Amino acid sequence: MDPLDHLLALPDGLRCTVCDDRVPATRIRLLAWRDDLAFLQIDCESCASTTLGFVLGGRSEDAEPVPAPDPITSDDVLDMHQLLASWRGDLAGLLGSDGRGPAEPSR
Repeated sequence: MDPLDHLLALPDGLRCTVCDDRVPATRIRLLAWRDDLAFLQIDCESCASTTLGFVLGGRSEDAEPVPAPDPITSDDVLDMHQLLASWRGDLAGLLGSDGRGPAEPSR
C-alpha cells in the first residue's frame, strides 16, 4: 500500500491549514515514508505557506473489509463510449464539481 493512495484519489487534494483553501494533489509532495508513516510537504498557492504533514497508513483491526466492486462489463464500456461520443464539455464538466459526474451530457 502506498501511503499517498488515498490522497491521489481526492481530485482536489487537501485543505490548507493556514487559509483553509484547497491545495491540489499536485502541490503535495512525499518527502519520505517508513513502514505506514508518510511525511508530506503541502504547498498552498493561495497564501504561499508550506506545511509539513504526517499520514499514518494501515488498517484498524475493527475495520470491516471493503467489498470488491462489480467487474466492468462490455455494456459498461459501450455506455461510456456513447457518453463520451456525445460529450461536448471539458473534463471538469464531465467529472462534475461534486464528484458525482454530469447530470446530462451536453448536446
